[in-house]
Amino acid sequence: MKKSGADLILKDMAKQNTVIVGGSAGAIILGPNIEVVNYFTPQINTVDMQDLTALGLTYKAMFPQYDREDLFQNNSGRSIEDRFKVFENINK
Repeated sequence: MKKSGADLILKDMAKQNTVIVGGSAGAIILGPNIEVVNYFTPQINTVDMQDLTALGLTYKAMFPQYDREDLFQNNSGRSIEDRFKVFENINK
């Protein structure tokens, strides 16, 4: 979004009180950062992106598909809920 300039367009639209809706990754990018993506699916960061800031149009971080254990499996045997609690503690 930053490379294409879409971030600036959305921020400008938000200043004009335009309703902006995002689903899935679109919801995540509206928040302050995309750290939740890197925490649950670090393998998709194939370009080693370090700047995980998002648009900051909302102060709330989103985690879509929270109920999809099949999408966010790991070898620890802990549920998404348990892993999310760890994420929340780490990221305040």
